[in-house]
Amino acid sequence: MSTATAAGPPPPQYLSVDKAGKLVYTADDRGDRIPDFSHAGYGGGGVEIPDVPTRIVIAPDPGDATARIQAALDRIASLPADSLGFRGAVLLRAGRHEVAGSLRITTSGVVLRGEGAATVLVASGIGRRPLIRIEGRGERQYDSQGTSRVVDAYVPVGSIRLTLDRTSGFRVGDAVAIVRPATAEWIAALGMDRFPLGYEGSLNWRPGAMTGLSDRVVTAVDGAVMTLDAPLTDAIDAKLGTATIQRYTWDGRIERVGVEDLRCESAFDPSNPRDEEHAWDAVRIDAAQNVWVRNLAAAHFAGSTVRILDGSKQVTVQDCESVEPVSEIGGRRRDAFITSGQSTLFLRCRSSQGRHDFAVGALTPGPNAYVECTATEPLGFSGPVESWATGVLYDNVKIDGAGLSLTNRETEGQGAGWAGANSVLWQCSASVVTCRKPPGAHNWAIGCWGQFFGDGEWQAPNEFVKPESLYRAQLAERLGPSALKTLEPRKHSEHGIPSSTRDDSPTIASKPPAPVAPLTLQNGWLTRDDSVLTGGRIGTTWWRGSALPTRGGEFGVGVTRFVPGREGPGFTDDLDDLTDLMTRTGKSALEHHWGLWYDRRRDDHQMARRIDGDVWAPFLEQPWARSGRGTAWDGLSKYDLERFNPWYFNRLDEFAGHCDRKGLVLIHQAYFQHNILEAGAHWADFPWRPANCLQDTGFPEPPPYAGGKRIFMADHFYDVDHAVRRALHRSYIRHCLDVLGRHPNVVFLTGDEFTGPLHFMQFWFDVVAEWQRETGRKVLIGLSATKDVQDAILADPVRGPLVSVIELKYWWYLADGSLYAPRGGENLAPRQQQREWKGTKKRSVEATARAVREYRDRFPTKAVIVADAPDDGWATLAAGGSLAPLPIGVDPRLLRAVPRMQPIGRSESDDRKWILGDPGRNYLVYAGASDPVVVDLSHERAGFSARRVDPKTGRVDSSTETVRGGGPVKFLAADAGPTLLWLTTDGAADGETPGP
Repeated sequence: MSTATAAGPPPPQYLSVDKAGKLVYTADDRGDRIPDFSHAGYGGGGVEIPDVPTRIVIAPDPGDATARIQAALDRIASLPADSLGFRGAVLLRAGRHEVAGSLRITTSGVVLRGEGAATVLVASGIGRRPLIRIEGRGERQYDSQGTSRVVDAYVPVGSIRLTLDRTSGFRVGDAVAIVRPATAEWIAALGMDRFPLGYEGSLNWRPGAMTGLSDRVVTAVDGAVMTLDAPLTDAIDAKLGTATIQRYTWDGRIERVGVEDLRCESAFDPSNPRDEEHAWDAVRIDAAQNVWVRNLAAAHFAGSTVRILDGSKQVTVQDCESVEPVSEIGGRRRDAFITSGQSTLFLRCRSSQGRHDFAVGALTPGPNAYVECTATEPLGFSGPVESWATGVLYDNVKIDGAGLSLTNRETEGQGAGWAGANSVLWQCSASVVTCRKPPGAHNWAIGCWGQFFGDGEWQAPNEFVKPESLYRAQLAERLGPSALKTLEPRKHSEHGIPSSTRDDSPTIASKPPAPVAPLTLQNGWLTRDDSVLTGGRIGTTWWRGSALPTRGGEFGVGVTRFVPGREGPGFTDDLDDLTDLMTRTGKSALEHHWGLWYDRRRDDHQMARRIDGDVWAPFLEQPWARSGRGTAWDGLSKYDLERFNPWYFNRLDEFAGHCDRKGLVLIHQAYFQHNILEAGAHWADFPWRPANCLQDTGFPEPPPYAGGKRIFMADHFYDVDHAVRRALHRSYIRHCLDVLGRHPNVVFLTGDEFTGPLHFMQFWFDVVAEWQRETGRKVLIGLSATKDVQDAILADPVRGPLVSVIELKYWWYLADGSLYAPRGGENLAPRQQQREWKGTKKRSVEATARAVREYRDRFPTKAVIVADAPDDGWATLAAGGSLAPLPIGVDPRLLRAVPRMQPIGRSESDDRKWILGDPGRNYLVYAGASDPVVVDLSHERAGFSARRVDPKTGRVDSSTETVRGGGPVKFLAADAGPTLLWLTTDGAADGETPGP
């Protein structure tokens, strides 16, 4: 990398300036060259950001201003757009404006501005949220007729032209997505299918999951050749997969939106320098284009000053500053300025104390540019931080005390691997400059200063080069020198506020309270709106996950799963959307417990202390708060078991509120036994381990890993004679009740996988009873345990009456009629108990129904639910079980009739027939045998209308068969599957009182 001697080869010249001042690009033998980055920014680069007229002025006022400012933004959104597409601006006068929630700009043409640093917008209170959200909705809608294949053998980096198999139907101005497939061949060529042994299953890049999508606009169509508005930064090699171009529309994407002239601050706990229970991002941008953020300073945020997500393009972030962030020093924190969008420009931005001050996210095609940006007191490198960001320019960027990196991160960042490709470091300085060359791609470092690493393409190290700024030179060459005026700093002005504009406190319409569909215990049934509650249940993700935007749908539900800056399935779930999905898919309950560990690095099931806090998302948040003190095994601060994680419990509170309104159920498992038994890795990061918390919990340290692999901590954990642990257990149980006890649709259980001893279950019940006495509030208390513990509690004259719901989960009748019932308190997990059982574990529908019926007969006022049973919900229901997984669309009249029924009339010799009855009104008959079904109506005098119910759909046949009481009645069995009959007297099917 030193300058060549006279005898050596000439120094490389990847880009130079000729005598006429024109940029000269040197392409390699395939045509790859440094791309034109001048397309990055508002309007596609070189477009002046407008001064939009102010329409509403908001004066500062004490207290929460969220509703007032949001109402003003909404009012602007309702105005007609002018000829340039703008509706107007909301101006916040100088002073302090507190925002306890988030401000949302969801309509095109809306601007939020202040009067410079004197206008302070404060994210008050707690809550990990962005202060300002600029967000459209929906996603790209692809035109099925607008798809073509790229037929070029190779499309080089920097090209704007593609040869297609057909161009008919494409027009100038069409929005298109160029899709570079992630084939196994492409991944192998990069070496990203060869992660170290032990990681290959989880970290190897997967075909399909690493697909590249370049968002462009058609500027010309000439025969088979299409020209795009900006160069491609990800080469297309036909030997590694066939690329396509797809026309799309995106009606929900908003544009022409700005935030400017503000100081944003996040409140935080001053006693905790690593506090994270406050706002994470100052501005978050998603599903938006032609957006700007300028003259904005942000202080004390945990995440980013500006975060641009992958649904956004053509964004300028100009003259912004990030200072004094407050967070743990760990992964996914302090990414001061980060983009996953396309054609984004960060100009003259400054950051201090960031981890990745100027970063680029996963699968981000450029051009994107950081120009004349400076980082001071950095805690980590700047550069692409996730997988395969292409076409990033760092132009005159200074990193004072850390690195600037285009490299293969290998296993770091959850297998980020090649993080940056086809990117340029131009005239930058950093303590360490790393530039490595990916297989089949490039990275260039030109005119850089620092300590150098890597086999990338270097030019003029430790020398000044011309042009001074690559971005400025490319912009001037493309649009003319006058375009450089668009990059000049803009002084704050009054923005032409018309004299007719006045301070305006918009009227805020109050919303009526949302209706509630409470869960009630009625006649031994869990009901909602006087109907038995049925439907399947879902659980939460224990430990797996990925922050890749393409893999969110793979990992199920996580109510308390947190991915900074990213919401949606697989990330930070939108709880309103999640509960709507449960309703649509017939899932009536969600069973929640804390995650197996917080940090995805622990997915390797190793027990070693982590070298730093570079934790991997998604984070499965734990119930206890970080203290900001000391260092836990995962590299973040230790837990304080006497304080609780506000984000975790606020999420549960919010989810339970949705359940109340939508008639769903939260089954809250207070504990999760998996951490204290089985693999030692489950204990390594557990908050109660002494190495991970401030309290002296009394567990042995270092942990006594059996065989260097397993852990057995249940005896210690359930020992409530230990004064410290007893107090911590009591405080935690009461906090769960304090947060969730006001919600009628929560069932409280001790813990998932609970095979603990009777004395801990007794303790748990005593704490709940104490809380109910003190608060005067009653909750639905569930009992789920091994059969010996369960039966002991139910027989207890003090604790037994507290039980509302009995869950059958850890014991069952076998298909041969025998009983599988391991004992509690044996320091074994459920699957360990099953491994020790030498007999068959096979269950049947009939055996499950038998257990349900047995407990309904013994405890007719308590609801019985079943977990992990053979899937025939009708048998469970007919035996007396609640939350039976019935199909969507069951006749609502039948569901209203069931709560008045009780299990009756089953012959002990017939375990394939189950009957519910409300004598004189309704009977529901389930028979699994193929023989004729006999129903004894000897005690009935009335006539009944018998209707058949389709078990697959829940629909009631419109045809009826009239039968008389006074004796047995025989019905023919169904042609296939179980027989399901509903017998009603006149009017009873509609819930009416039958006649004489």
